[in-house]
Amino acid sequence: MTHVFHQLAPTKDQVLHCQFSHWYPLYKKHTPKAKVIRPLPKAFIDYLAADGIDLPEDGHYEVNMGTGDGEYSDWSEDEEASTHSSDEDEDGDDDDDDKQVKIKTPKRPVAEIFAEFQSIHDDIKATIEEMGPVTPKMNWSAPRDAVWIMATNTMKCDNASDVYLLLNASNYIMHDISSAFSECDGLTEDDLKDVQYELVLRKWFNVNPALEFRVFVKDRHIIGITQRDLNFYDYLDALKPTIRNLVDEFFETVIVDTFPDDDFVMDVYLPRPFDKVFLIDINPFSRKTDSQMYTWHELASMNPESIEEYDIRLVTETDKGRFATKEHSENMVPMDVVNASLDSHAMAELAQQWKELQMKGGDDGEKAT
Repeated sequence: MTHVFHQLAPTKDQVLHCQFSHWYPLYKKHTPKAKVIRPLPKAFIDYLAADGIDLPEDGHYEVNMGTGDGEYSDWSEDEEASTHSSDEDEDGDDDDDDKQVKIKTPKRPVAEIFAEFQSIHDDIKATIEEMGPVTPKMNWSAPRDAVWIMATNTMKCDNASDVYLLLNASNYIMHDISSAFSECDGLTEDDLKDVQYELVLRKWFNVNPALEFRVFVKDRHIIGITQRDLNFYDYLDALKPTIRNLVDEFFETVIVDTFPDDDFVMDVYLPRPFDKVFLIDINPFSRKTDSQMYTWHELASMNPESIEEYDIRLVTETDKGRFATKEHSENMVPMDVVNASLDSHAMAELAQQWKELQMKGGDDGEKAT
């Protein structure tokens, strides 16, 4: 059977319509209270994109996650040595093999770094003083992949240092800065010069992840709903009629005639006692948006006019093993360790492989001497 590949390249306008500052004024009554800090200066973006994590000296702690022994790094020492040596080669210093080593660039004083965006820092502190704990995001993404770095394992931020820590540790935030328009066809750097980055601070409230849902909209019709948290919850199946009624009513009365695009993906939260719908996010209808329990081939192939009743896909007891990986765990430790942790036999095999590698390393060391 031949499968047709459906192009789902969003336009620049469609991506911009999904940034928080665009849709929040439209749906403010249905969204948790938020403060948008915009535009962010280049110094702030450069700070987020820099290696390591610097926190302000007036925070409740100071952390620098550099690349020293025992510290976290996205780069191996070999990669860092290679990177620095290639920089030197460009300068013409390629005649000395002894220079193929890891080099640490002198760090700027923390106070000097934060002085370049002092007004942003002050805004963050003032917003937290006014609203209490917040959860941060940028134009399109929240740092959900970085909660492992927080003591609470949540995005709850009690101070500015918490905000910086989450933003700096998140690959999703780096995507917003560097790749938000990568699926758009034919855009040049000049086309993106007018894009302004923003920091969103939303009032923190405790969320039951079982009641978060992703809604796929095509040609202004709902074509599917899926769980966001891919764990099995035995009570969700009985709630399907409630989920459908709440989402349908919210979509028809609030969204369908007001959002500018025909195709998009929205995230909603349905807290008990199921008398309100919170709009959490809106994403482009594109492959970069996680399709969760659907595939993008399915979604792109659907004809909204022919769907009598869309599916609500929930993790069942029989297929819960398929989705047993903890959300964003791939950002915490190597995937083979994550996968092995779900299977005792695989964990034993991984431990044996590690033992063999250690023994081999010892043997190699003895031969070298």
